[in-house]
Amino acid sequence: MGVIHYEHGDFRKALDLFKAALGKGHPEPGPHIQAARCLENLHQAKQALSYIESAKQLNPADSFSLASIGATLSRLDRHEDAVEFHRKATQAAPSDPLNHFNLAAALQFLGDFEGSRNAYRTTLKIAPNFLPAYAHLVQITKQTAQANDLPTLQKIWNALQPQDLLGRHEIGHAIAKVHEDLGDVESVMLWLGRAKEVARRQFPSPPEKIAKLFEHARTLSGSCKPVLHPSTDGPVFVVGLPRTGTTLVDRIISSHSTMVSGGERHEFAGILRLCAGGDSRNLFDPGPVVASQIQDISSVGESYLDNMRAILGKSGRFTDKMPFNFLLAPSILAAIPSARIVCLRRHPADSVLSIYRQKFSVNAEHLHCSLGLESLAHYVAQFHELVDVFSSTLPDTRFQVIDYEALVDDAERHIRALLDFCGLEFETACLNFQDNSAPVATASVAQVRQPMYSTSKGRWKKYQQHLQPALDVLNARNLL
Repeated sequence: MGVIHYEHGDFRKALDLFKAALGKGHPEPGPHIQAARCLENLHQAKQALSYIESAKQLNPADSFSLASIGATLSRLDRHEDAVEFHRKATQAAPSDPLNHFNLAAALQFLGDFEGSRNAYRTTLKIAPNFLPAYAHLVQITKQTAQANDLPTLQKIWNALQPQDLLGRHEIGHAIAKVHEDLGDVESVMLWLGRAKEVARRQFPSPPEKIAKLFEHARTLSGSCKPVLHPSTDGPVFVVGLPRTGTTLVDRIISSHSTMVSGGERHEFAGILRLCAGGDSRNLFDPGPVVASQIQDISSVGESYLDNMRAILGKSGRFTDKMPFNFLLAPSILAAIPSARIVCLRRHPADSVLSIYRQKFSVNAEHLHCSLGLESLAHYVAQFHELVDVFSSTLPDTRFQVIDYEALVDDAERHIRALLDFCGLEFETACLNFQDNSAPVATASVAQVRQPMYSTSKGRWKKYQQHLQPALDVLNARNLL
């Protein structure tokens, strides 16, 4: 019964049933592991990790239990621990392609690209139709005119059903990546359009829906009253549109000897939403928060900090680089008096192109705007307008905007200013962020292991004629 409720997304009821199973003496690790999965979905990381530890004590040996522990640890950014369990799962069930795929993803997060590629290839050797493995393998493998996966991917594409949303999304993006590596701009945009076509029809994101979302966010700036001068011991939230430099800045700050990267966490949004009476879906809609006018917002902050310390396994300062936390910036500053927020801003047209090129999950409602150029341009425009509002209403001691282009043009000057804003002494390690060995569970996993480069600046100009629907929107809002 617990599993049934979990599969239907009723995590509270599922949790109660797993606890009941344990209360009645269930002797195996399963209920502990499944309770941990529920708690992770309910943004209670500390309790989830406690149940994982209980499961470990029972020495799970079956593939499903081992894989479930690994998946839960991955979702909690415990990637090194996750690799151990995913590897054990492949040994317990070597013919299960999902086990090898999960191992490949965990190795990718740790920067072990060769190990990751080998595990993806093993996945495909076992299951040639495991489409996500093709997409991930292409993403971390440089394609050349002499050696590329285009013939294989084209054959798979031709065999897909016209309405196969997930298959076309995976393989279309993979083909676009090959053409991008080969420098064929026109083919890149053609295949991105094909990849997103079915999903775009199924998940429309009209301008009025986007406008409502940002209206809620603007309202927060008037309803939350943050402390003006924070202490110097709080977390640093790195926010902004995805693919605009948030991971880069997170790596810079977390390269400091007194900081650690907390990863891209959903905990603040999840705890805030649950306290406002919402559920765990569409976390980054501030609507329920505005409607509830949470009285004791400090309890949200305390719960968040408690869970983050459990995830990190230590106290001290950390970063949280969930990009979409920008929608909740006033609530973050009100809930955590010691927190600072660094907001990345990038040229609007480059933002549109960078986000459009990325394959996001079609199940993430807050990313449906990325399925179409016009809807994405409306979202980017609203973001820039919201940042202007926050810049004028939030204290500059706690909320600072960094322009991506300025950062890459004069790295040391802006890194020094960034560290000063965060209350950190300058350290040379922050200039050499590419040497930071911490895991990266984002689309920037390869880029941030390289030194600072500026080749992404102004990339939109090469794609200009294919971006016209978006450029028209940006022009109308005086953002070009």
